[in-house]
Amino acid sequence: MGAMLAAKTIDWDTFLSYLPTVHDLFKVAASLVVLGLFWVLGRLVRGLAGKELRRVKADQQVALLVSRISFLAALLIGAIAAFTILFGSPALVFGGFGFLALAVSLAFQDILKNFIAGMFLLLERPFRIGDEITVDNHTGLVENIEMRTTTLRTTEGEQVLVPNSLVYTGTIINRTRYPTRLFTLTAKVPDGAPVDELVERLREAIKSRPDIAKDPSPHVGLQPSVDGGLTLEVRYWLDYRRNDPLLVQAAIGQQIYQAMHSRPAAAPASSSRKPSGT
Repeated sequence: MGAMLAAKTIDWDTFLSYLPTVHDLFKVAASLVVLGLFWVLGRLVRGLAGKELRRVKADQQVALLVSRISFLAALLIGAIAAFTILFGSPALVFGGFGFLALAVSLAFQDILKNFIAGMFLLLERPFRIGDEITVDNHTGLVENIEMRTTTLRTTEGEQVLVPNSLVYTGTIINRTRYPTRLFTLTAKVPDGAPVDELVERLREAIKSRPDIAKDPSPHVGLQPSVDGGLTLEVRYWLDYRRNDPLLVQAAIGQQIYQAMHSRPAAAPASSSRKPSGT
């Protein structure tokens, strides 16, 4: 009976030896406080950096990149300081971070891949926030480049979230990289319409529009149709940043319709009579 009581006492003492001491709890609390302080500091630095960059009218993507790097740097420094307080050895902390980084990279490789791709998109800037791009068969305005995805807003009002790694490694069509863009309108020419006069009238009318780019000059031509008729083709370059493409397209379409369905003014008939003399 005494041996059993002694064994239980030994087991209880062994259990108590595994419990953290007051000093250990103090180190854990201090490390959590330090980590929290650096998290608050990171948010504060991120906010101040973003405010200052907006004040000097810096590029939006540069401001986003600087804010994000400053916040992550503060978190990293806070984590190193917290683990140093907890374990008491900076060398042990840095060595543990190496193994931790390896484990995290293997477990969350897709998230890390998208995060790193997002950082490179902000650094290399193949497009800017507000540009209209086409990527992965999706076309829309770039609203934001987040940690994991790039947010697009389509012309139909839909939100598309494309993974950053897919954007970075895929083919990107930047539709707003240059100030002017080519637009094309086609219409079937009515039978019996004077095509030469029609083309000339439309060419002069479109050239005279102040919203159409003069260089390259607009093109008005005829193309054969599959049904044996003729198709009128109008191509013009437009500064879409200053002019609404839909409004200009509607106005030119109306000009094409009026030119096709309006009859040319008849030439004044010359009188064959000779003036009567005295």
